[in-house]
Amino acid sequence: MKLHHFYTQEECITSINITPFHYRYLIHLTNTRFEGKLTLTIDYLLKKYLAYLYKISIAQEKRTLTASYQPKTKEYIIRKIRIQPTYWGKLYELRFFLGYSMSFLIRIMLDWEMQEQEIPFTSLFFLPRLEDEDQEEHRQIQYGDSYSSNHRISHVSFEVFSRFSCPAA
Repeated sequence: MKLHHFYTQEECITSINITPFHYRYLIHLTNTRFEGKLTLTIDYLLKKYLAYLYKISIAQEKRTLTASYQPKTKEYIIRKIRIQPTYWGKLYELRFFLGYSMSFLIRIMLDWEMQEQEIPFTSLFFLPRLEDEDQEEHRQIQYGDSYSSNHRISHVSFEVFSRFSCPAA
């Protein structure tokens, strides 16, 4: 059995397309609760709201790649952020399961966090109600500390397939 070691950068620079209001709140949350570490902020938001995101998925109904779910506005701006690649990869995978872009997923979670903090604004989605079986999944997500992964390599086509799940299975 061959053993492969894959190394990632501690943080990568990428960008999100977000309103200035949401970006300011993201940075405020990062600086006040997570000592300026955006990766910890994304980890917190995913653990807290992942089960809720599954409830509002549009992946089955989505027929096009255009972002028809976002309100038409010129307020969106592109901001560069530094994030650990594992968490950016988690958001990347979620876009297929949920049907929303990574930037929009961050916006939705920030909306819900602001709802909980009673910050006045107009939210796109109200926090959905979780059923009993969803509550158990939510508890597992909240306390999951690591990812599990399965890899499959095709030597014929030179493709590597990876599957990550959180919490670790």
